[in-house]
Amino acid sequence: MKRLLNSLFILLMGLAGLLAGRAAPATPPPLILISMDGLRWDYCAKYPAETPNLRRLIASGVSAERLIPVFPSNTFPNHYSIVTGLYPAHHGMINNDMVDAATGEVFHYKNPRNARAPQWWGGQPIWTTAVLQGRKSACYFWVGSEAENHGVHATHWKPFNYSIPFNERLDTVVSWLRLPEPERPAFIAFYLEETNSVGHVYGPDSPELAAAVRQLDEHLGAMLGRLEAEGIAANFIIVSDHGMTEVSADRVVILEDHISLAEVQVDFSGSVVGLRPLDGDVPALLARLSDLPHAKVYRVEDLPAHLHLRPTSRTPEVWILPDEGWHVGRRAEFEKLRERYLRGDHGYDPTLLSM
Repeated sequence: MKRLLNSLFILLMGLAGLLAGRAAPATPPPLILISMDGLRWDYCAKYPAETPNLRRLIASGVSAERLIPVFPSNTFPNHYSIVTGLYPAHHGMINNDMVDAATGEVFHYKNPRNARAPQWWGGQPIWTTAVLQGRKSACYFWVGSEAENHGVHATHWKPFNYSIPFNERLDTVVSWLRLPEPERPAFIAFYLEETNSVGHVYGPDSPELAAAVRQLDEHLGAMLGRLEAEGIAANFIIVSDHGMTEVSADRVVILEDHISLAEVQVDFSGSVVGLRPLDGDVPALLARLSDLPHAKVYRVEDLPAHLHLRPTSRTPEVWILPDEGWHVGRRAEFEKLRERYLRGDHGYDPTLLSM
């Protein structure tokens, strides 16, 4: 299977032990991978007053200005690529929503049964690698961690329930790190969501987004402070899965204005669209979409090489890539959401700076 040539998305890294002025222990300290969903590459510079803890790690550790996500630049494909090193066409998580034509099964990112069904999750995530090597691992709300992989889970894992307060989550992580060394996780994955949901609702340039950035930075500061107080050394890698760009109900292309929905299966829509012609006639569908404005239309085989997609049972035959900030979707969905339409979104070509 084709692996990513370099480590994606690593933004910041620091040693909690070194921050506290202590020498690194003989035994390597645990690695804590933290995802701040939707934390765009420029938010630290854009909101300096809100990010003292992130900037402290930048100053004392290693950072990259920005890195390129996989396509689609959505949460599930990218989180699973971070921990497997595989592109979506190879690990199978090709979007937040998808259809497997080989089985007829439908995946929806909010369906707990999908999250725990091993057939959706290919590759080998790092927590599985640790367990198979006889080491301990732990996950707190990471995409893919609820499903068995190679017959195992992480040693410790939590089903997604974001209503659990952050302090309770931090208490659990600290309890894992207090375990005797043979039982202590060598690797912990930890997920934070706020900048993504707030960016969707209010947009990436809103005061609400600045407040969400501050909240995540405070969570990071609380974790660093707690581990320092407990005398626990750890390595941190802080990552994000994608960026965010402004969108609007004024920039929507309605599919029914160009094709009949009776002729296609819509696997997913919005910032990226996947279609399957029900009669199997891909050239005819492409011809009917040739005048689609504010978007480019491809058969899966002809997608740009940098998107690293290929025909599989989960990749629809026809892909629509809207221009940045535009959506393509069904009229019923648009009318339902018109009054509370998103102000920020992602999923676009990952080479766009906003992604």
